[in-house]
Amino acid sequence: MKNSCWKGKPLKQLTFSFKKASAGRNSTGRITVFHRGSHAKRLQRRIDFQRNTSLTGKVERIEYDPNRSSWIALVRWYSGSTQPQHQRASTRFTYILACDKLKTGSPVMNNVHSFGNLEQALGNCVQLAYIPVGTLIHNIEWNPGQGAKFVRAAGTFAQLIQKHEATVRLRLPSGALASINSQCRATIGIVSNENHGKRNFRKAGQSRWLGRRPVVRGVAMNPVDHPHGGGEGRTKGGRRSVSPWGKPTKGGFKTVVRKQKN
Repeated sequence: MKNSCWKGKPLKQLTFSFKKASAGRNSTGRITVFHRGSHAKRLQRRIDFQRNTSLTGKVERIEYDPNRSSWIALVRWYSGSTQPQHQRASTRFTYILACDKLKTGSPVMNNVHSFGNLEQALGNCVQLAYIPVGTLIHNIEWNPGQGAKFVRAAGTFAQLIQKHEATVRLRLPSGALASINSQCRATIGIVSNENHGKRNFRKAGQSRWLGRRPVVRGVAMNPVDHPHGGGEGRTKGGRRSVSPWGKPTKGGFKTVVRKQKN
């Protein structure tokens, strides 16, 4: 899908300027998130996570989005009947998350109340009540009409494993099970760019483009910055490995305090 991505600029009416990066600082200027810096200049794309119109659309092109890990699809929506000969092309365009195997020219639909062939249903937004058990889905709502809130990262998917009268049971990417209102909607398929986690950066500058600064070891810091800092040479003073706030980090340290037996 990467080779078929659009090489030009995004649609101007669906972009807006991104606010200046905070570089890991809060409103007082103190570092609250380590290893964050300025990133390359980029525009934010308006992604349609609601998909609340009952229309049929066609994928105009697949695009790269620098603000997320998956590809996005530019969809042109058609008004009128669901039959192609009675449809009228509109000027309404939206960006949606591209699912795997979605191509330029593929049809997509919103608020579908029936489920046909799986290959034809890819990219369709369907209520969970109408999705067959075992289907792989993504872009899922947590509350009806709220818009997609989870399973949106590249290569992720959830599986519908059980249906009840008013709820459905999903297996999330983490392996956890969740019960969700069956009136919530989801998109059929797997999120695109499933090889995103396997990429290798060719140089340190690529990390800087993404806003990531170097990760400094504690023993290379000063004593004021880390418990391992200071000393002549690389030594941490004979103490066990700890975090910058003095909490043990290695050796099976447990954070749960169990109640002692009498």
